[in-house]
Amino acid sequence: MGRMDWRMDGRTGIMTGGLRWAKFNAPLRFKFKHASADHTDSSSIIVEAKLGQFIGYGEACPRSYVTGETEESVIRYLRTHGEDWIKSINSIETLRKKIHTEKKLIDQNPAAFSALEIALLDALSQEQKTSIECLLGLPELNDSIQYSAIVGDSSPFKTRVQSLIYNLIGFRDFKVKIGPDIERDKKRFQSLPRNIRLRVDANNLFNDPDQCADHLKELGPKIWAIEEPLQVGDVDGQTQLAQAMNARIILDESLINIDQLSPYQDSSHEWIANVRVSKCGGIIRSIDLARAAQAQGMAVILGAHVGETSLLSRAALTVGQALELPPLAREGAFGKILVTKDICDPSLRFGSGGIISTMQWNFAKKTGLGLSIQPDLIFKGAESLAL
Repeated sequence: MGRMDWRMDGRTGIMTGGLRWAKFNAPLRFKFKHASADHTDSSSIIVEAKLGQFIGYGEACPRSYVTGETEESVIRYLRTHGEDWIKSINSIETLRKKIHTEKKLIDQNPAAFSALEIALLDALSQEQKTSIECLLGLPELNDSIQYSAIVGDSSPFKTRVQSLIYNLIGFRDFKVKIGPDIERDKKRFQSLPRNIRLRVDANNLFNDPDQCADHLKELGPKIWAIEEPLQVGDVDGQTQLAQAMNARIILDESLINIDQLSPYQDSSHEWIANVRVSKCGGIIRSIDLARAAQAQGMAVILGAHVGETSLLSRAALTVGQALELPPLAREGAFGKILVTKDICDPSLRFGSGGIISTMQWNFAKKTGLGLSIQPDLIFKGAESLAL
């Protein structure tokens, strides 16, 4: 392999002979806030992997409050380990084997590896002249898929406006972030439509299940599921809250890899796994986690990171094709509805009713991910080093 060059501004890394990456930041059309962070722009690392004449693309959304990763740690992982992966992988079988061998390291860098793995899968399936679903032995994409409305911890007025727009578009499945101010939340929840299925996300806001239950009971609408209400991994508290609220608990930050499933084997509590490709370490590991969760009686939601591009939305579609039972909900596919620019044209995003028709995209007839990536949007100005 060729040697690696790291630009002084830290924006773009290039390895001659197979791998390069860049930070991809685009302003959001509106601020998105929750208990763990405020988002005003997207924050992704895009990876380009070249296997022979075939070029694949992948994405990482590092979030320190989820996996402990940052843009800098993703870049360190790619600089240190990227060349080895490019040299080692020549088939889906070698990729699966190396994922198993490198499990511990991937557990420590799941978002970083997700970008690399998606890019490799994209290139490998192009090489085989098939879709990524066919490469993985999954059913082809040929149906319509519905997404949830996502409402951040915004002001009561902004919550009202967003909810009205979602309702007019035809959304009936809502996820709403909550904050620490109960009076503010009560005003926000009063403006939600009444004809929706509602779940909430606390982003690990509370330390005490009783305090959380008191907060939620004040909100008014019926809540069928609560995402990450307490501190990460608080199984006893989560169980107590589920019983107090007669609601299900969605595990997000508490469930990043398959080893973390064991404390949640009691299916009577009806746990739900929120599987996000970047959080869980790529498509293959997300599939393995989702299948293992369903095998022990746990339902699955396919989640997304705020500001992710069409790459991760597309990757989550592949994971959905691997499930024994359909997901309870899907998040993402906002595309240019949320970010001011995307890396592919057209941007993969939902339409009326929150629905994407995969037939419209013709993914089953395309090779790889089937997205028309615009590399100039990502790597413009990058410098290559010849040996």
